[in-house]
Amino acid sequence: MTRQHPLLFFISMLFLATLACNAFAGDTEPALDVPPPVVTVVDATAVPGSETPIVDIAPTATLPGGSGGTTVASGSPYITMLVDLNIRSGPGVVYERLGFFLKNSTAAVLGRDPGTGWWLVTCPSEISASQCWVSGGAQYTLGSNVDGVPVAAVPPTPTPLPTATVTSEPVADTAVIDGLGSYIVYSDTDGIWRLPLDNTQSPPVAGAPVLLAAITGVDHLLVSPDGQQIAYVAGDFESNRLGVLSVTGSGQVLVASEDLPNEAGSDFGILIHQVDWLPNSQSLAFNTRIVNLIGPGAAPQADLWLVTTSGTLTEQFALDTAGHTFALSPDGSRVIFGNPDSVTRVNLDGSNRETVIEFPFVNTASEYAWVPTAQWLPSGSQAYVAIADDDPWTDDAEATLYQIPVSGPAAAIGSLLGNTLFSPVQWTRSGGNLGYVQLIVNSDNTQSVVVADGDGDGPTAVKTTNNQPLIFTGWNRSGSYFLYAGPTYVGVGQVGQPALEVLVTGNVGSQMWLTDGAYVTAVGNSGSWQFLTGDVLGNTRLVGDTAVATPVFDVWVP
Repeated sequence: MTRQHPLLFFISMLFLATLACNAFAGDTEPALDVPPPVVTVVDATAVPGSETPIVDIAPTATLPGGSGGTTVASGSPYITMLVDLNIRSGPGVVYERLGFFLKNSTAAVLGRDPGTGWWLVTCPSEISASQCWVSGGAQYTLGSNVDGVPVAAVPPTPTPLPTATVTSEPVADTAVIDGLGSYIVYSDTDGIWRLPLDNTQSPPVAGAPVLLAAITGVDHLLVSPDGQQIAYVAGDFESNRLGVLSVTGSGQVLVASEDLPNEAGSDFGILIHQVDWLPNSQSLAFNTRIVNLIGPGAAPQADLWLVTTSGTLTEQFALDTAGHTFALSPDGSRVIFGNPDSVTRVNLDGSNRETVIEFPFVNTASEYAWVPTAQWLPSGSQAYVAIADDDPWTDDAEATLYQIPVSGPAAAIGSLLGNTLFSPVQWTRSGGNLGYVQLIVNSDNTQSVVVADGDGDGPTAVKTTNNQPLIFTGWNRSGSYFLYAGPTYVGVGQVGQPALEVLVTGNVGSQMWLTDGAYVTAVGNSGSWQFLTGDVLGNTRLVGDTAVATPVFDVWVP
């Protein structure tokens, strides 16, 4: 029988309302030898004399998932990366992503595709292929001694996914559209805006905002992998719609929730829920949730739909054949479903279905049913997931960590101490480290930002509070820094080093990494938010604002 804790129901509601949804732990909470330095920001600059950790990020260092470049013989043709840039198996975003070059790294040039301008280069040693491709846009790569390079043979275009009926010509991997570079896309009371960013400045500087469409009531924005399109979900409690906009502002509604099948009856509504892009940037995956129109109550449904950017809709997994959450593999060929008692891995075409984890139903001390969401590594070789304790309302509750391969059973690799209902554990892109907010339910209701090895070993408490919400935002691309926040500060940390905290005015609504050394954060209160860019040295810069109740934004970097 499920153990009940009626008093803790009120605690759970408090955390649902106040936590920014992060609560996980390691086996211990070691105190820091050196307290976290606090940097007070005046005129968007760290105050002189405040303690700042030494930052030593070598731009050509070989980091997990990213390459510092290849050796180039003197006088030979080569390119220099002006930004962190994807490496692919062919000249376009429809080809498989193999890794990425770090900014300022170099690669020997073997040829060029004149149709797209992409470079054929020598692959770095950590990639098994000998030749690979990168975008040739002038704002992303700089060629040297390249006037005489030959025309390169282009590999066949990959076969599209079964339901993807729309294809496109290969384009630059960094969205070369009128010089488009990094940007923030955000919602305001008058529509959806795109805010250009210059990442060569630290912190990044914003250009003039561009109104893309007069669409309001937006609760989700998601930039496509190629940066050229923005998916949005907009609506209200009874109905919503999924649409897409180009970065220049043209677009259309793809799906309206009231047009989807409703097996629950007229007293219930269907809403578009979780949304994700497929890697080809030509299709979106989404599931739905059901809402009670005449009383309280809402719940996700176990379905999965695909819709192309031209509006072709496919029910990929019918109701009750999918999961309440989904995680697409980086190549779009597989999906991992989460349910209240199991985790399932299946090919996107429905083949090779296997339940890889089974676990007891989790007592949430409410009507809310907890469901896990897996995290794929960018390589697509495996995924990770944390399964909550079946009774997380005790001070010794532990979550179990699992590694899920592309085939075969999942393996339990470790555990985390704490209540993990309200926030996901987040791994680095290599899987070598993880981070989360640890919640210990006791008289102090202790929360801690904790980082640990990827299997949960070696946990370190970076920040600890009592009855104050914390957010663990996640890791930068290389896994060298992590980002977190409290009510009036943003924290930047490194494993094994004291964290740096930047004081801000207002609450931290949400934040995202931009580059390995820069991030965006929304600071303020309901109806009045400011967008700040920040860097790992503790500097911040005001770049925009919005008047919505809750900040909704996404970022894209070439």
